[in-house]
Amino acid sequence: MGMIGSYDLPLGPNCSIEAVGLHYAKSWVQEALVEAEVRDPSEMLNEIIYCTRKGGRIGVVGVYANDCDGYNIEAFMEKGLSMAAGQTPCQKYWPQLLKMVDKGILDPTMVITHTLSLDDAPYAYQIFNDKLDNCKKVILKTGIPSTRKPEE
Repeated sequence: MGMIGSYDLPLGPNCSIEAVGLHYAKSWVQEALVEAEVRDPSEMLNEIIYCTRKGGRIGVVGVYANDCDGYNIEAFMEKGLSMAAGQTPCQKYWPQLLKMVDKGILDPTMVITHTLSLDDAPYAYQIFNDKLDNCKKVILKTGIPSTRKPEE
């Protein structure tokens, strides 16, 4: 019977993706720190570190805006993990995706929650950033009148 250990079985995935970022906090304290723009939660990043096999890779595409409190660098180093991070290279995929939309292969309307005038851009950014009115994705259009009052 062979010995079962961390070198015999790749326990956990070879590669893990953290795609939540500051949008996941386990406690009200962490939520308050995120809201105050003081610290971003590290819980999800640490979960990814714990579950990825030794020698594995982690991709971080979740949004982080501040220092990440409680990041377990010891576990990361002990497991010999590697990590890469960054935002989606939208311009790289735009031509291919636009062709798919034009051909009806891809329907992006499932993620659009708001369609506003280009003049309403500051408001659009506010409701997206503050997670108001169930805002997920805003389309800004030229040539349509603003629906916002000047004080809004």
